[in-house]
Amino acid sequence: MTTRRRSPVDNRFEYVPCAICGKQNAELFMKGSGLACAVRCRNDGLVYQSPRLKPAIIREQNKTFVRADNLQLFTDYRRAMLRREARAIQQLKPGGRLLDIGCATGTLFEFFNGSGWRLHGLDTSQTGVELAARQYRAEVFCGTLQEAHYPAGSFDVVSVLDTLYYNPWPDRELLEIRHVLKDDGLLALEIPGYAYRMIRERGPLCWLLNGAWVRGFANSSHLYFFSPRTIRRLLNNAGFRIVRVVPEQASMSMGNLGLVLNHLHFAAARLLFHLIGVSIAGKELYLAIKAA
Repeated sequence: MTTRRRSPVDNRFEYVPCAICGKQNAELFMKGSGLACAVRCRNDGLVYQSPRLKPAIIREQNKTFVRADNLQLFTDYRRAMLRREARAIQQLKPGGRLLDIGCATGTLFEFFNGSGWRLHGLDTSQTGVELAARQYRAEVFCGTLQEAHYPAGSFDVVSVLDTLYYNPWPDRELLEIRHVLKDDGLLALEIPGYAYRMIRERGPLCWLLNGAWVRGFANSSHLYFFSPRTIRRLLNNAGFRIVRVVPEQASMSMGNLGLVLNHLHFAAARLLFHLIGVSIAGKELYLAIKAA
């Protein structure tokens, strides 16, 4: 039975189906303020926002995601993680054409600066793409992947780092990524760790780091909250096969205590993943290829 829905009193919002099964058969997962809430699909367990802001409004908000006053979020706080992720990508693909979707200021390009790489990026933020083009001499496009109209088989690597959960239609995005990847191409997809989110968003750790028992999971700008099972199903539906999962560190924009806990947690998360294959990491990097 489908969840009984309230009619949004704000016409900026809309109800949406699950991105995996395409059905509207969800139950309340966590209530936010106003209309905001996260629901969980009864068919496959995907957690997502519904109702949510309409795509045109989300896009307008994303245009100002990169601003002159928050550039540190995409540089200093991300550089160490991006360096490790670039190394993991190049272990499987040592060269070729790279497309970074949601490139922001282009910090990832720092680690693909050899002659064997041709750098491309896209972002809906004009500030971001201008900085990426100027600093790294990358070919950048301001807009979405669908609007860029890249020919089939254009890229050896497509990276989508800390970005897919902002996309209103991640299933469609992955199909288009498969289209623009070469047959032997590699997809590098970074998402927040699901177990980490569940621990971090409410309870003792949330109180210790944020001074509140609940941080606001359902009020997040994230449209989707992927678990290892649901991201695998979404990738499989789009024709991808995961070849490697790499636990990664949460972003480090926090005070001294938070930084110490972050580093300790990351060390423990890597060890646990190595020993039993269970991830409690702040981020997870999925490396996938086209399924046969």
